[in-house]
Amino acid sequence: MMKIIVTYLILMIGLHSVIVEATDITALNPIQSLKVKSKYFKETIEYNVTLPKSYSEVKGKDKKYFVIFDLHPRSQPYLSGLHDWLSHNGDWPWLESIIITPANYNPEFAKLFKQIVSDPSNQTILDYFEHDLLKAIDEKYRTNGFNIYSGFMGNGALGLFTLLNRPTLFNAYIITSPSLANDFGLITSEAKAKLASKDDQMRFLYLTTGNHRYEQGNLTSFDLFEKALKTSSPSTLDWQVHHNNKNNYMSQPIVSIVNGIEALFSDIHTDLEANSDISKKGAQAVIDYYALISEKKYGFDISAEGSLKALAKSLLTKDPQKGLSIYQKTTELYPESAYALSSLAKAYAELGDINKAIQYQMKAVEKSKTMIEWHQKKHKQYLAEFKIMLNSKGE
Repeated sequence: MMKIIVTYLILMIGLHSVIVEATDITALNPIQSLKVKSKYFKETIEYNVTLPKSYSEVKGKDKKYFVIFDLHPRSQPYLSGLHDWLSHNGDWPWLESIIITPANYNPEFAKLFKQIVSDPSNQTILDYFEHDLLKAIDEKYRTNGFNIYSGFMGNGALGLFTLLNRPTLFNAYIITSPSLANDFGLITSEAKAKLASKDDQMRFLYLTTGNHRYEQGNLTSFDLFEKALKTSSPSTLDWQVHHNNKNNYMSQPIVSIVNGIEALFSDIHTDLEANSDISKKGAQAVIDYYALISEKKYGFDISAEGSLKALAKSLLTKDPQKGLSIYQKTTELYPESAYALSSLAKAYAELGDINKAIQYQMKAVEKSKTMIEWHQKKHKQYLAEFKIMLNSKGE
């Protein structure tokens, strides 16, 4: 009985700490207004800009952020809520982003949208995105240059129209149940030719639909677009197509955004397995891969540390010197990483060189001083364990 009471008290203390930390809910998703002027519209168009909580914090004042854009005003609550939940544990699995959504329905914009139906060669709406909207966002906010387009039904079709006709505007597209019937924007008829003419930048497309009666009329065109992806998409387009017939029609964009975000950022959050095709080619192949996605996909450095350590660990038993050399290379590439040093220390310990393990773990402890207390304690614990091992050997 006493054990149950103690467990209950620990649980309540934990819940209390969470409640205290999240009391001011409005601070989690602060919203600002951005009014964009354009020669294409008589009136300015207002957007809600939902900022991550860290945006105004002093420690993150130099940090730059991803941008995710959705044309539906009602997408703001679910995008901001999902983003806060999926990023509040340290950018995982959704890296902290700025969310841009229209503040309300705009009839002038809607009219411009409809012109694509009557005249697909009219790309004024893309001119507006490029020269006015995205430019205004970049000028006012600390963006990192990586833009994500999220769209459902008609807005999803516009996303594919953008991908084919102005691919440089967005780096990633999460498209749900696009309204492609009647060859909207000539998307299906021109897909093969326009997909094949993309530049050398890496882009991402997560495309999904279901089988609801609202979606069924678009399935034939959807399948044609998928065939075009299979036959004509360049190697630089990382695409996925999913048929989700389990969820309700209105649930589709929410399911898609979660799965799409996880797929988009998987190469940041998921290390290459030691037996992956890339890792099998060796450490340099791993380094080259991360250099490629850093330059061609994200536009900033993505760390290869985790994948290099996974490869090194796999080699330590069968080829100790090779495994050790990869651990050493990792510390050279990431000299400020306490965990790179700690992994090298552990490798030396496994090979029986406890003195070297202590030497590198001491460096790891020093580097960990810039980290939160939990990590500092962890590295001190590792050091203490190595010292115990040394004493037990009588050295």
